[in-house]
Amino acid sequence: MKSGFVHLLGKSNVGKSTFINRVIGEKVSITSDKPQTTRNRIKCIYDRDDAQVVFLDTPGVHKPENSLGDYLVDEARKGVKGSDLLLYMVEPWGEVPGDEKPYLKKIAGQEERAILLVNKVDVYSPGDIAKTLEAYEKEGVFDEYVPISALTGDGVDIALDEIVNYLPEGRKLFPEDATTDKPLSFLMSEIVREKVYELTYEELPYSVETRTKSFEERDDEDLTEIYVDIFVVRQSQKGIIIGQNGEKIKQIGKRAREDLERLLGNKVYLDLKVKVAKNWNRKEDSVESLTGSEGD
Repeated sequence: MKSGFVHLLGKSNVGKSTFINRVIGEKVSITSDKPQTTRNRIKCIYDRDDAQVVFLDTPGVHKPENSLGDYLVDEARKGVKGSDLLLYMVEPWGEVPGDEKPYLKKIAGQEERAILLVNKVDVYSPGDIAKTLEAYEKEGVFDEYVPISALTGDGVDIALDEIVNYLPEGRKLFPEDATTDKPLSFLMSEIVREKVYELTYEELPYSVETRTKSFEERDDEDLTEIYVDIFVVRQSQKGIIIGQNGEKIKQIGKRAREDLERLLGNKVYLDLKVKVAKNWNRKEDSVESLTGSEGD
């Protein structure tokens, strides 16, 4: 039996959360085509007969612009320490971007072994993939290089075999039926935040956070009542999320409810409230409170 902690790192929007969801087989980390989606080091647990892998899906590496940005970069940096194995995910962009080199140096300076995952091979040419593998191999940082498509699943089983190969021997760290160490309320609010990302303007998600106020399963029927608050920075953003005649918030609620019903296995009554927390993403204490990072 092998077990261990594996940190998944990489620039924003390279597909880390999609990879986690593909491996676990259910939605435990939200996905979006917008950067800075992942705001916590979410532990996701992958079980098989010979191993248990505890993944930490970290926020994407980027240049911070405010307190939220500082928090995200700090979370990503934590992902380089205290693990049994490092995974670094990139796209087949044919070279090593200059802004990635400092993070590669940091990885090279760690004791942990490291594997490079070249994601999105389903949408890039074989030539781009080959150039990318060659460029990163010249850096001399990684022990293995695995091309994958987190979206289609191509190469993911190979990546998992390589990951297990580098883990130490040891007992399972979590119960077999566990998929994440985050509370259910956190997953609920994350699903709502994903739908806000899908249905609002490009710049808005950087100023949006969600929190599950309460949830309760009714004893007399197959129904769970869930109450989630959506926080924005300005009053004008509140109007964007609500939409004309409340149409946008209805769409958000409908999509979120469908995912929540799949998560819980029963019907869901979802109540969403949009609230203004002025400049929350520029205040350190607000960032920690609303992103659920207190006590990390």
